[in-house]
Amino acid sequence: MGLLLVVVGSVFVNYLWSAYQRAAKMDSWIETPCQIVSSSIDDTGRNQKGLPKYTLEVTYLYIYEGRERTGDRLKRLPSEASDPRKVKSKLKNLEAGKRTVCYVNPATPDDVVLKKDTKAALYSIWFPCLFVVGGLGMIGSAIFRR
Repeated sequence: MGLLLVVVGSVFVNYLWSAYQRAAKMDSWIETPCQIVSSSIDDTGRNQKGLPKYTLEVTYLYIYEGRERTGDRLKRLPSEASDPRKVKSKLKNLEAGKRTVCYVNPATPDDVVLKKDTKAALYSIWFPCLFVVGGLGMIGSAIFRR
């Protein structure tokens, strides 16, 4: 039982740590002015249950290293939901013509997002660590029991 807790806890710790590291790498991305060209909601997709999937689509222009480029991602992962109200609430701040900032990966200038990933995974990592420590405690007590 202790070994199972260690393995499962370690998997979740690794997942949360990887998510935090991806978000932390985005801190080195360069904030660049950009302008929204278009934004809309695509309702032609379907989720795993066959229900409509609403995806936020946005296009924006930015200039990096003297070259005009086009971006199309709000965040690293697609912004989609089964409830159209959730996607429409994000659409309000992305009207065509609006000037805002985007974040450009200096290593790959075509890798750009309007919003960086959150580092909240680091704030939650303590919970699966409890499973790892508890599992190690169970293993230790089984091995060193008198």
